[in-house]
Formats: sequence, structure tokens, C-alpha cells
Amino acid sequence: MRRKLPPFPAVRAFEASARHLSFKKAAGELCLTQSAISHQIKALEDYLGVQLFYRETRAVVLTSEGSSYLNGITTILDNMATETARISKRETGGPLSVWAAPGFLRWLVPRLTGFHEAYPDIELHLTGSLVRTDFASDDVDINIRWGYEPIRGLLATPLIASTRYPVISPELRRKGPAIQKPDDLRHFTLLHEVGCPNLVNWIAFAGGEMENPGRGLRFDHYDHLLQAVAEGQGIGLGYDVIVSSDIESQRLVRLFDVDYPARILYSLVTPQAWAERPRIAAFRSWVLREAEILKFANDLPRLASSGDVSVHIRP
Repeated sequence: MRRKLPPFPAVRAFEASARHLSFKKAAGELCLTQSAISHQIKALEDYLGVQLFYRETRAVVLTSEGSSYLNGITTILDNMATETARISKRETGGPLSVWAAPGFLRWLVPRLTGFHEAYPDIELHLTGSLVRTDFASDDVDINIRWGYEPIRGLLATPLIASTRYPVISPELRRKGPAIQKPDDLRHFTLLHEVGCPNLVNWIAFAGGEMENPGRGLRFDHYDHLLQAVAEGQGIGLGYDVIVSSDIESQRLVRLFDVDYPARILYSLVTPQAWAERPRIAAFRSWVLREAEILKFANDLPRLASSGDVSVHIRP
């Protein structure tokens, strides 16, 4: 019996738009214009004979029919993706070399079980390095770099954005001088990561004034900085997506509630000509799903906001 199926491009446009509740973000994910997404959604609504979204001034909202349709097709699309990965595993099998900033590896490693389950035939080789790969001479497929910088000939995909705040060890917080306002950080050793935004920026943003705020200890690797903070050697800048588990386990303590702008931390870089190679495409798609970067993608290259800052000390 012939199946009566909707046009698949329209289904993809609907699923992406419904997942993000944004035609603009769906357009970014599918490499289409926002107008094209809107036309695809309209075509699907005409095909189904129902309204899938309420179009509001600055947002879209699923109708009850749209929500029901999303629930139904999500399982189907997930099964399709899983079966596609399974049947094409011979194409995606083999070694994949990834050089990544050590701070990113701290976020990535606990999630690797999911990658191995999805792509058991990919031999993932991970190297922690802040050195920018020269793809012409280095035997590397993917480079996870600090920040975000479009470069001709390379596909640079933002991965993680995060807000930042000072972190301290529970013992130093308990035994050290009182901290009531950002200026009080002058009584502590400040820990910085070489070449990255540090406490100097945070103190200025929070309205603090310090003599020589750049003083203190400097570390080449963010992992080493966090280890020093945990051992009570000083105060460092914590990136929420990286240190949130340390705060939950009380290994670290967040000091201030500051509405500090999020920024792109890491991006995935590979030569444009290699982007559709099966192993590279598989890793890129998987890590994008893990990072959920698309909710930030329309604010590139750096997420920022303006306005007054409210500073509150945490107990």
C-alpha cells in the first residue's frame, strides 16, 4: 500500500522550529533562510489542514495540534537517525583525531559514553591542546578551539556558551577575609588563565575597583586553575557549564549573583572541504546536540547584553 507522507523538508523545518520555538534558529540549523522555513511550515500546515504554530510578534508557539504532531514525529525521526547511523557504520568507522582545549575536554569526557554507543566503530583519538591546528601539516581531523573566529576555508561551529562568575574553595571561603562586594577580592590571590578573559573583566563589569587587578597566578590550562581554586590557593573565574557540577558537589563555591553576559567558549573547527566526511560529520552532529548551542547561535560571535548589574553576595 502506498504511504501518504508529507514532504520531508517541510517536516524537518517543522521539527527544528518546534524544538527551538524559533523560525530563525531553525533556519540557522538547517542552513536555510528564515523565509524558507516559514514557507515550509505553511506548506506543511496546508498539507495537514491544521495550524501548527501561533505566530506572535517575536516568537512562535505550538498549537495543541502542533504539540501533538511534534511528539509523534520526534520518535520517528530519532529512530530514523539511529537506523541511519547503524546501517552506514562502515562508512563512519575508523580513526578520528580531535585536538581539544583542556577545559572543553573536562566538559566532553563525561559524555563520551553516548558517542561510543551511537558510533561504536569510530576510533576517537583525543588530545588536549591549546595549539591551533595546522590542518595542512598536522594529522588532525577536528580542532576544538577557545572562542569563535570565522576563518576562510575552515568551518567554525560554536559549541558552548556560558556565563561566568568567581569561584572559591569552601575552606578558603570559610577561613579567609569577609567577602561582601567585588572590591573585597583584593584580599585574595587571583588566579587567571593565560590568554583568556579573566577576573579583571569580571571585576570591572561588576563595578569593582582594584589596584593592579591582574596580579596573581597564571595557568596555561583551565583544569590546573580549577585545581588550584579547589585546593584553596585563590579565587578564579568559573564558567558555569564547566564548574556547575563542582558547585553541586560543594567542591567549589560561587561567590556572587551577577547578571554577567554569556559568551562563546569553544568552537569546533575543521576544513570546509572535510565537513561532510562521515566520521567528522557524525562527531560534529553529536557534539552539537550535546552542547545545544543552537539556542545561542543567533548572537554570534559573542553574546552580550547591556544594562545595570545587580550584585549579591552568596552565603
